[in-house]
Amino acid sequence: MNTNYMPDYGLQTRAYHLSMSYPFDLDYLSPDDRRYNIYVATLIPKLNIDEKSVQFFEDYIRFDVIVGTGEHTSRETLDISIISDDMPGFDHRKFEFDYEKPRKAMVFTGWEKGPIELNLLHVYLAESKYYLDTEIVYIGQAFGENGERLPAEELMSDPTLQKVEADIFRDYPEKDLALLLLEFKSQLLEEIDSQDEELLELQELTKNPPLKLNNQIVDGTEAALINYFKPEYNKKLNDKFPNVEDHTLRYRSATVQIHPDIMGLKLFSKEKTYLSNERIISPLLHSKT
Repeated sequence: MNTNYMPDYGLQTRAYHLSMSYPFDLDYLSPDDRRYNIYVATLIPKLNIDEKSVQFFEDYIRFDVIVGTGEHTSRETLDISIISDDMPGFDHRKFEFDYEKPRKAMVFTGWEKGPIELNLLHVYLAESKYYLDTEIVYIGQAFGENGERLPAEELMSDPTLQKVEADIFRDYPEKDLALLLLEFKSQLLEEIDSQDEELLELQELTKNPPLKLNNQIVDGTEAALINYFKPEYNKKLNDKFPNVEDHTLRYRSATVQIHPDIMGLKLFSKEKTYLSNERIISPLLHSKT
């Protein structure tokens, strides 16, 4: 085949699954859950419950969430039904409530099947009518030294993330650190500028082919995200952009989509604000000669 007409490929990845948690609460995920390939360290406003505001009604529980600290504090009232799907007609007034503030965990007792523990961040993301300000400060990969995907809770043993966490607690005491875990899936897009029958047949065969997500694609996705957001701690740690090479293809560009609106997140960094339907397009990552 004439190499003058070899196709250039565009790499397209999108966040298929998103999850967010405080670092100390990652054990809510299954211990063998290795779906995530990129994690994002973010700063969010501190969330706390006004314990004096908790009220019990037959079908729901009402309480106020205090968002932020100091002059930047706001308040939102939430109504939540805890076990309405499992036990229709259950009277929520039978519950007793305790709030474990350091863990931001709401513990409800009084149900015959045992206590129910809810993570405040998860409840707020699910029930709030407002988007949560989420500042991206670091982007990394959820892989171990041997290239294996890490269970989410093992991320906290990552020395780089530990350093970022220590720096954030020192530099931003008015904020909380939350980890946004992303599972990306990929698709290959290609264009051939030729009327050659053989090439057109190749184009038809490879039109939107399924693409196995590998380390090279994760490298390209991470590079596109870092190049777009330019997170504060990626720059401080002098992270180098990966050299994306695939000896069977040449990548023309990488396009990445996240869709944080699914979780009610407003994603931004000091450099950039992400729009919910925006495509992050990174220029040519690798060119074969």
